[in-house]
Amino acid sequence: MAADNKVPGVQALLDVELVPLGMASAMAYFDITGHRKVVASEAQLAEIGRLVAIALSTVAPIYKVAEAGAPPLALTADEINECLFKDRSRGLEGLAIRREDLQKAITTLKEARASFGGSI
Repeated sequence: MAADNKVPGVQALLDVELVPLGMASAMAYFDITGHRKVVASEAQLAEIGRLVAIALSTVAPIYKVAEAGAPPLALTADEINECLFKDRSRGLEGLAIRREDLQKAITTLKEARASFGGSI
């Protein structure tokens, strides 16, 4: 049975649900840019995802998903620097963003893009 988002409390539960950062980055990229092109390689796709994750991290908290049962932990600025800027080999595995924060971040980044004439 599908969840009815109009039932009080259901939307609140969905809003705090964590979205894997790789998936969130792809969602944000396509929503913000409107690009629907095929990328040349898996490496190019990973780099685009990393760059979008960096943009998301500037406007929303990013979480490290701990072991099963443990609460996710918000990354500090130093941890974001390490995960997204320095250690590119790590990828976005084990990182997530809250669904509600993702939607707000997409809106913010779209507005920023529009204010620059859509050139970023």
